[in-house]
Amino acid sequence: MKRALLLMLMTGPAIAGPCLEAPWRDQPCPNVRYQSVIGDNGARMVCVCAPDFDHLKTIPDTVAGKALRTKELERIAASYALSDSEVRQLLQLED
Repeated sequence: MKRALLLMLMTGPAIAGPCLEAPWRDQPCPNVRYQSVIGDNGARMVCVCAPDFDHLKTIPDTVAGKALRTKELERIAASYALSDSEVRQLLQLED
């Protein structure tokens, strides 16, 4: 069991697809997280730059703010060919 976990940790970054990160990021991410996400096509490993999406964990109080947040989540899903469910899993959103 420990051996399989070690192997997965060692090969995880190599088998992960492109890293989810903010389009404005021009420096290496300070907090990269590799996470498994389960979608329609099974499980896959995805790299996420967690600090880039922390602002999406807060649900805005206004209708306009909620609409902007929804559009941002849709943009992320489209940019990385992810479903809404996969994006919410990766960004650890509770709503």
